[in-house]
Amino acid sequence: MLAVRSLLMGVLWASAWPLYLAATAQAARLGPWPKATGTLAATVLNALALGLFARGLGAWFFKPGGWCERYLETPASVTRQFRYAGRLLILAAMALLVPIHLFAHGEIAHQGTAVTAPALSRFLYLAFELIVLASLAYHLRPGSPLMTWINPDVPTAGEAEPGTEAVVVVTTRQAFGSVGEAWVTWCCRRARLIARLIVIFGVVVVVLDVRGYSFAASRLALGGVESLAVFSLSWAIHRVVARVISWRLRADTRAGRFWATAASLWTARAKGAHAAATPPGGKPAEPIDWTLRASQASTFTIILLAVAMLGWIWGIDPALLGFLSKQPLPWKAAEGNPVMLGDLALSLSAIAVGVLAWRFMPAILAVVLFRRVGDDPGARYAMVTLARYAAMGLAVTIALQAIHFELSQISFLLAALGVGLGFGLQEVVANFICGLILLLERPIRIGDTVSVGGTTGKVDRINTRATTIINGDNQCMIVPNRELITGKIVNWTHKDKIMRVGIRIVVAHQADVEAVTSLLTTIAKSDFDVLSKPAPSASLEELGESGMVFGMSVFVADPGLMGGAKHRLCKAIRERFAAAGIALASPVREITLAGLPEELTRLMGDRRIRGDEAEPAPRGPHQAVEARATALD
Repeated sequence: MLAVRSLLMGVLWASAWPLYLAATAQAARLGPWPKATGTLAATVLNALALGLFARGLGAWFFKPGGWCERYLETPASVTRQFRYAGRLLILAAMALLVPIHLFAHGEIAHQGTAVTAPALSRFLYLAFELIVLASLAYHLRPGSPLMTWINPDVPTAGEAEPGTEAVVVVTTRQAFGSVGEAWVTWCCRRARLIARLIVIFGVVVVVLDVRGYSFAASRLALGGVESLAVFSLSWAIHRVVARVISWRLRADTRAGRFWATAASLWTARAKGAHAAATPPGGKPAEPIDWTLRASQASTFTIILLAVAMLGWIWGIDPALLGFLSKQPLPWKAAEGNPVMLGDLALSLSAIAVGVLAWRFMPAILAVVLFRRVGDDPGARYAMVTLARYAAMGLAVTIALQAIHFELSQISFLLAALGVGLGFGLQEVVANFICGLILLLERPIRIGDTVSVGGTTGKVDRINTRATTIINGDNQCMIVPNRELITGKIVNWTHKDKIMRVGIRIVVAHQADVEAVTSLLTTIAKSDFDVLSKPAPSASLEELGESGMVFGMSVFVADPGLMGGAKHRLCKAIRERFAAAGIALASPVREITLAGLPEELTRLMGDRRIRGDEAEPAPRGPHQAVEARATALD
């Protein structure tokens, strides 16, 4: 938007003095002097106003740090070249074309007789053509800054081939195409050939004018100038639209990040934890970048409009197109009506538009709709898929109607196809219908963590036939859509992504229960991935044979945080329990060896197998009670 505002400001700035001259010309035309004098003065003043407007607009566009350098990203040397060329052409037009107009319309009169001077007019017009041709040849020469900027294969300073002297060209190396399309690269690599063709075109115009074919030369010159203007305008619009799309998507991304950050801070404040914090060394998730696709879609649109303009410039008559569209084709429709060439062209155009809509649907929705939808990859994927099916179905319907194709013509084929689908392709059709149900009902979404058939993974893609799930080993599991609809699956993140992490700890019977639960709660709250709501908890679950079994439950904001949180908690439990003097119980096993040979028993004697004394096992609560009762007796 800033580029458009700056362009409007430039037009207003350039039209200030020309408007004064135009008003003066109107006053001169209506003045009290003779009509011929007033008409001559008005024509000259209008020509000066037009030249002054072109001069001011060119200065606004091509001045150092001006509109072209700022918004079209053209190098300073190229804008300087355009500035000098514009000044030369404006001066040549004012000096040569204005007298031609005055002679042609009889506005120069001598004693009441209009002076025409056709020979002088032709000479002046030929001189203007030679100046334009010389300017084209000079500015399109191989070593000019414009050709150096356009052609990426021309070596600049520091890029010369080995063994050759570096050619110093004062220009900034930038990509001519803003998004690097293939057609831009193709044109850039053939820039020298295109420049030669333009110069040859100018030579042909001059030769035709010299040989007396003035009308043909004028028609070619006007068409060439208008074609060059269409190309330049299309390129400028392409660059501006690409910048606007990039700015629009970046603004949406910044707004989404702002609201996401605000929601995270509010959630962290309400929960009192670091649920929204990024772990140390981690990187935040990058948003989806639709700039390339959106720029490509705008490029195709601009090309189509430019082709239509070129057809209008070079006189492709609509009557000719209408005549060709009414030419009949060899086959006929069901009612006996012939199919016209225009019907076939409309059908093919509908299919082409459907294919383009299928390809660029993500970019179209990214600019039009995604900015109003939350950052949900599953919802965006469902919208894109359904919109693609709808666009392709509409395109096929329009294409069939254009050629007068009726379904009754292939009713027998549809019946046979229905029987084949009922027997042979029923699984494929069922998977397709189930895929549509998954996209509409959304029991699972892109990015959800699910468990299917004993395998747990993340949903990566939902296709028309099957769904791709990636497990923890980075293996892709292809699951038919029918199994996801008719079978039982566990969606861990269907409601939200908050997951529970459970840890069981066995502590010696002598430990204090309250101290253990308090220490476990403190450890859980100190981890940056643990949420405070739901609050972490720790409790005594059972009295085991080897010790007391405690259970600790914490909640994390995403399934991907479960492994790291569990690792840090276990490490902290081991370190903090050792510092607090709380012993972790280990199971005690007593092994009785029976059936040993008598000789081996006599050799072993009273010694144990490992030759060391066994550690006394910790007494349980019931053993302590029995020991005190024995002591009292």
